[in-house]
Amino acid sequence: MKNTAITVRPMSAYTGAEIFDVDLREPLEEQAYLEIRQAINDWGAVFFRAQNLTPAQQLAFARRFGTAEEDTHVSNMTGVDGLPEVKEVTKEADDLRNIGGFWHMDQSFYDLPSSFSVLYARELPPNGGDTMFSHLSAAYDSLSPGLQKTLEGLSGVHVRAHADSSGINSAASGLSFEYYVESVARFAGMEATHPLVAMHPESGRKVLYFSPVYTDRFEGWTRDESLPLMKYLTGVLGKPEHTCRFRWEEGSMAMWDNRAVVHYALDDYTGHRRMMHRVTVNGPWLERC
Repeated sequence: MKNTAITVRPMSAYTGAEIFDVDLREPLEEQAYLEIRQAINDWGAVFFRAQNLTPAQQLAFARRFGTAEEDTHVSNMTGVDGLPEVKEVTKEADDLRNIGGFWHMDQSFYDLPSSFSVLYARELPPNGGDTMFSHLSAAYDSLSPGLQKTLEGLSGVHVRAHADSSGINSAASGLSFEYYVESVARFAGMEATHPLVAMHPESGRKVLYFSPVYTDRFEGWTRDESLPLMKYLTGVLGKPEHTCRFRWEEGSMAMWDNRAVVHYALDDYTGHRRMMHRVTVNGPWLERC
C-alpha cells in the first residue's frame, strides 16, 4: 500500500536517493514520514517521480517537516493560488540567467536559514535544466585531519549580494555592474556568520558549511587571504564522487536539507522556459562543534 512504507534507491555513493511507493497527494502514514526523514538524513536530498500535485498538496507535504515560510525577503518570487508559502521560481525563455545557477545552500546569508527546500516541476524545457547536489558531510569527511582541525576553528561570512556580482559569481556574467551596485544597496547588511564546520542536529554528522558564492571570507581574515582556501573547498564540493545529478521529469519533486547539501541549478536551456514551485521549511539549525 502506498504511503505506509517507502522504497529508497540511492543515486550515488553519498548524495541523493529516489523514493518510491508514495503518492504525495494523500497524507503520509507516520511510518512513511519517518522513513522519508531518515532518507533525507542519510542522503541529504530525496526525489519523487510521477507525482501530480496541486500547490496546496505540495504545501501540505512540506508542512510535515516544519513551519513553511511565507516571505523569503530577498527575491521577487510570488506566491501562487493564494498560498504565500508556495513560491514560483521561473526562468523565461529570454532571461539572461537562471536562479541558483551556482553551488549554494538556500538563505545562508540569514542568521537562521531555512532547513528544507521542496521543489516541484511545473514546466520544463525539452532538454537540460537538471539540478546537482553535493553532500557537505562527504566533503568534510574527505579532508585530512589537519585541515579538518583548522576549519573547525573558522567561521564564514555569507553575503547575499555576491550572487549578483559577475566578478564573484560566474553565473552572473549576464548582469551589468550597475545591477550589482543596485543589489548591494538593496541587500545592504544582509549577511550572516556561520561556523565553517558544524554538527547536523538530526544525523549527528559534521558538515562543511561553505557556500562558494555567498561565503565572502573567513571571519577575522581578509577576502584575499581567504580566497585560496575557499577555492580549494569549492573544488572539494564539486568532486563528482560527492555529488549526484537529478534529471527533472514531468511530475518530479525534490526535497533537500540545506544543512547537509549544496545544490546547483544548471543553466543549459537557453531559449526555453522553466517554471517550478518552491516551499522552504524552518527547523532546528546546525550546532557548533
